[in-house]
Amino acid sequence: MPHRGKILSKERLFVNKRLLLIVAVCLLASLFLGMGIITGGNILSRPPMIIDKELLIAPDTSSSDEQIPLNQSSLPFVASKIGQYYYPVNCSLAQGLSDKNKIYFLSEAEAEAEGYQYNKRCSDSN
Repeated sequence: MPHRGKILSKERLFVNKRLLLIVAVCLLASLFLGMGIITGGNILSRPPMIIDKELLIAPDTSSSDEQIPLNQSSLPFVASKIGQYYYPVNCSLAQGLSDKNKIYFLSEAEAEAEGYQYNKRCSDSN
């Protein structure tokens, strides 16, 4: 019977090792599952990004020396974004421009620098 005791003790040792391995695997699995739930549940995520409307406005390309009035329609010259001519704002041809396409200029030189030509019919139509 002493031989049987050695076999039982070896078997018990084998079962204990196997049980220890099963417990370790279960603990690791629950640890990884918990980490997945934490990261998947956005518990460790950054706060939401807030976009300020002011940042979406294009920067002003004019020089800092030149002050543009807030009311752009008070500028002396107007053109259409899709056209090739510029007009004085009091010209009857300028009144036919679509409001959504109007762009204003401080001077004739500024309009010509943008590639627009003065419409000579405006001096006749006033």
